[in-house]
Amino acid sequence: MKVLYDSHIFSEQTFGGISRYFVELMNHLPAGVDPLLSLWASENDYLPTLKNAPRTIPLRHFPEHRKLYYFLNGIADKRALAKGGYDVFHPTGFSPYFIDRVKSPVVVTVHDMIYHHGLNPGKHTPEIIENMRKTTMAADRVIAISQATKESILKFYDIDESKIDVIYHGFTPVATADTPRPPYLPERYILFVGHRGGYKNFETLLSAFSIIACKDKNIQLLCTGRGFNKKELSRIADLGLSSRCQCRFIPSAEMSAVYANAECFVFPSKMEGFGMPILESFAAKCPAIISNVSCLPEIGGNGAIYFNPDDAEELAETIIRTINDRAFRLEKISLGEKELKRFSWDKTALQTADTYLKAIGDNPKSPATKH
Repeated sequence: MKVLYDSHIFSEQTFGGISRYFVELMNHLPAGVDPLLSLWASENDYLPTLKNAPRTIPLRHFPEHRKLYYFLNGIADKRALAKGGYDVFHPTGFSPYFIDRVKSPVVVTVHDMIYHHGLNPGKHTPEIIENMRKTTMAADRVIAISQATKESILKFYDIDESKIDVIYHGFTPVATADTPRPPYLPERYILFVGHRGGYKNFETLLSAFSIIACKDKNIQLLCTGRGFNKKELSRIADLGLSSRCQCRFIPSAEMSAVYANAECFVFPSKMEGFGMPILESFAAKCPAIISNVSCLPEIGGNGAIYFNPDDAEELAETIIRTINDRAFRLEKISLGEKELKRFSWDKTALQTADTYLKAIGDNPKSPATKH
């Protein structure tokens, strides 16, 4: 069985959970399932780890390089679709360009429904929602990466529930356990990972940290990713925390040590499709304090520590207890390691291969038949 994946997410992301998902999926597909990736140009950081990756050229030094990626790779995608020779098509994004071109059953992975819930507003949101709807409804099978995501799909789309398979992500170790402590780390810190805007609810963590900082004069807040924007810097200054908060880009090879040396990891998001940082935290034996909403309890299970994402005082109390109650902390670390065993990319890939077979069985197509 040959499965064609298009270029979309590899044009869009240098780093990111969705592109990592597709690389891990392709790398772990069982024997007899061969991935085909149509891609000419990319700067994606995970592609070098992809088995039999196509040769690509990075264009980051060109003006408007993202538009150039979409243009060039769009040609590659359309040629691959027209050429045929694949049994299943699995698009990596939500562009409906393929609907009148594809020559096989289609499987779509829905990673979250955040736009539909109004948690990521913007001028392109209506277009994104419509493209997601068209793409998902055109699929023969749909993969939801959590039960919560499946429930959201059913809430917003008139779709047959039997077409949806819930398949969890696997876990990718961020580095070896013996990675030395990076010298730039504060002596003691609370860790926040990833994007901070909108539904990520960083404001609640800042408010909670302002409470903690008054009681604990030595602890800092460390964020990874892009530097603080003007609005964040202003808010941090208003709270008197300018010397207590820092943000830095951290190489993926060092992230295990960053988790491992933290007092705790905090994930205050109001909605997620899965929540990969939870598993990264478990693996590094770092207590994970996460919101009690969306899919997060589904993924965190008994290993995480939960709080109401709308209550900064509750979050502050939860962090303080986690830092100071050694027995509680060690119990949660142990439970987190147990929860981690539920997730593996081999399992993800095997279940996904079953979904491909279902798609072929549900709606077999010959090369001469258009979808």
